[in-house]
Amino acid sequence: MTPERTDSTTRLDGALDRLPRGIEPARDLWPAIEARLEPRDGAAGRRWLWPAAAAVLLVVGSSLVTAVVLRRDAATVARQVPATEAVAVTAAAFGPVRAPDPAYVAAREELARSLESRIEQMHPAARRQLERNLGELHRANAEISAALQLSPGDPLLEELLLNAYQDELAVLASLNQLTGGNGAGATTDPTRMQL
Repeated sequence: MTPERTDSTTRLDGALDRLPRGIEPARDLWPAIEARLEPRDGAAGRRWLWPAAAAVLLVVGSSLVTAVVLRRDAATVARQVPATEAVAVTAAAFGPVRAPDPAYVAAREELARSLESRIEQMHPAARRQLERNLGELHRANAEISAALQLSPGDPLLEELLLNAYQDELAVLASLNQLTGGNGAGATTDPTRMQL
C-alpha cells in the first residue's frame, strides 16, 4: 500500500530534486582549526610510561616481599616443631545429599578425638584462639549449608562448603602435627601455635 501522492507532495519532491547534492564551503576551514590546536610533542604520547613502570615495580616489589615473609614464616614453623606422627589428610567431598562424605566425617572425628586431651593442655591463649578459629569454620559451614538449602546445586556455594570442610581438616591435622602427634611434643607456648 503506497501513500497517496498529492499535488503538494509532487511539488515538494520536485523542489528537493532541484537542490544541489553538496555544497562546498566558501573557504577551506581546516587551516584555522589546525592553528588553534595545541602542538604535540613526542613525550606527550609517552606520559603513561612512567606510571605504568611504577605500577609494575610496585607489584613486583610487593610480591617479592610477600614471598620472602611467607617463606621465612613457613621455615620457622617447620624448624620449631618436628613431625612425630604422619597424619593423612582426607579430602572432603559431598555425599549424595550435600552432606560431608562419610570418609571426611570419620577423619574429622578421629582427629578431634586424638586432639581432645592435647587441646586441654594447650596454653589458654592458644586454646582460645584455636576454639575461635574452629568456631568460625563451623559457623561458615552452617551458613553455607543454609544457603545451599535455598539454592541447591549452586556450584559456587558447593565449592565454598567443600573448601570450608577441607580447611577444618587442615587445621585439625596441623594442630595434630604441631602438638606432637602422640602428645609428647605438646606445646604450651602460644607463639609457636599460630592458627
